[in-house]
Amino acid sequence: VAEIVLWNAQTQFWQLVVGVQLFFVAFNLMEALLPSLISKESPAGYKGTAMGVYSTSQFLGVAIGGSLGGWIDGMFDGQGVFLAGAMLAAVWLAVASTMKEPPYVSSLRIEIPADIAANEALKVRLLETEGVKEVLIAEEE
Repeated sequence: VAEIVLWNAQTQFWQLVVGVQLFFVAFNLMEALLPSLISKESPAGYKGTAMGVYSTSQFLGVAIGGSLGGWIDGMFDGQGVFLAGAMLAAVWLAVASTMKEPPYVSSLRIEIPADIAANEALKVRLLETEGVKEVLIAEEE
């Protein structure tokens, strides 16, 4: 929506202000929600890797998006950049609308006393506990 407002703004100051406000509200919302989604969906023990891949994709997106935006501006004009952004956002929305809402989960870190053997039997026993979906035993921590 913000891209369409900005595309249509041209020299209309208040329409430009509204478009920028819409853009940054959505941007800040996504900056908070996406890392949370990545963290919830990634398996225990791989959350750091998943967040690293996410961070790398953000930086690559900025680099490629900036280059592509500059090329579109050179080939067409500034309005073309906003129109291309709106089309990409529409494609993203179509893909994102097929996603299932992740289940509500919370993480709990428990220190196992040294006298208790941290083995596969303990992991199985913890997984049998009601409400436990995933167990990671990190003996080196």
